[in-house]
Amino acid sequence: MNNQPALEKSGLKVLLCDSSPNWGGQEYRLLREAQWLHERGHKVLVVCGARSELALRLPRQAPGVQVEKMRSWGGLLGLLEFLWKVHRWSPDVIHAHSGQDALWASIFHFFGRTVVCSRHMTVPSRMKGQRKFCYRSGCSRVIASAEFIKRDLIAAVGIPESSVDVVGEGVDLKEFHPEANGRGFREEFGIPEDVLVFGIVAMIREEKGHAQFVKAAAKVRDQIPGARFVIVGDGQESRMEKLRRRVLKEFPLQPAPVIFTGYREDVPEIMAALDVLVVPSLREAQTLVIPQAFATGKPVIASLVGGIPEIVTHGRNGLMVTAGDVRDLAAAMVRLAESPDLRLRLGRAGLDLARQELLFDRKMELLLGSYRRAINRAPAGNQSPQASRDVWHGRSSADWLTAEQRQKKDVTRSPMLSRDR
Repeated sequence: MNNQPALEKSGLKVLLCDSSPNWGGQEYRLLREAQWLHERGHKVLVVCGARSELALRLPRQAPGVQVEKMRSWGGLLGLLEFLWKVHRWSPDVIHAHSGQDALWASIFHFFGRTVVCSRHMTVPSRMKGQRKFCYRSGCSRVIASAEFIKRDLIAAVGIPESSVDVVGEGVDLKEFHPEANGRGFREEFGIPEDVLVFGIVAMIREEKGHAQFVKAAAKVRDQIPGARFVIVGDGQESRMEKLRRRVLKEFPLQPAPVIFTGYREDVPEIMAALDVLVVPSLREAQTLVIPQAFATGKPVIASLVGGIPEIVTHGRNGLMVTAGDVRDLAAAMVRLAESPDLRLRLGRAGLDLARQELLFDRKMELLLGSYRRAINRAPAGNQSPQASRDVWHGRSSADWLTAEQRQKKDVTRSPMLSRDR
């Protein structure tokens, strides 16, 4: 197989694959990546399970992106189906996001195709051998969603530092901004404009810290009687019921000030309606909701875990608390409830960070740079200034390759630029 892109085309052919059937931050990020690449003239194919949430949402949320649905991600027939789809489409880059698709994509790596693998989750102390194989030997580059994940991959898996890029979460400032209107959300749930609202926006899973949020809410309510606490997101019914029982236990003698909204897609309006976003995670690789809150000008209270400290600085753009410490969390919530000036100052600092460093466009340019290094087999940090500028101007991998070849051969013909830039 030959992975050299055609020299005279204006964009990459990128195959994004994800074998996960679920919906979460990882799948949402893939959807956004696919849409961004498609809108900028790159050819994008997403390969996912036929019954996956990603297959269900892509046509509606990323129209125009081509989708190939896998009947199965297991067995010989599933493997042959995947091999045929990739071979038939002949991409410049195969970008794997989950375990099974990364394992199968590694086959193409050994036949000369360009394969990159993303790591969105924390790295366990004992990773399965096949996952280690995929990251260490089955791809050209690994893309970590946080610096701490990169460090763990290097230490636990043995990946060379030069083979790992970090592309964190980014936010679209056209969607999330201080002028967003949360009045409709408050009206829907009967929350007056002058009532303080704390909110958690996450799938209901144990590691997200919903139980700690509810326990802290009970302590806050004792000191700030009018405060409301919003839980945005859904999960398995057993987890939902367990959390409802926790609310009843913490608020037995009064109508609970805790509001369950279920799954919502109007996240910009929700962020605008909140006074404080709370991220009480027990474990967290990186989270999109913090950049979204920052872009809306909202202060954040977050656990000191995972990649969160890479974007939240205690006392500057948020408050950090010890993961699982309900008293610490409640104290931080009361502190912000009693200090509108502090909320305003933290929110402004978060907004500055979002505008300067957390732009989704910038994160996607970093992703394109990682693709370029994978195609060129160049380690991180070795790209030339010209190549870095090429990434920002939307040039394809073919253009980068030919530009470097022309420099070596002293050929003066200018490489093409993509049509839409």
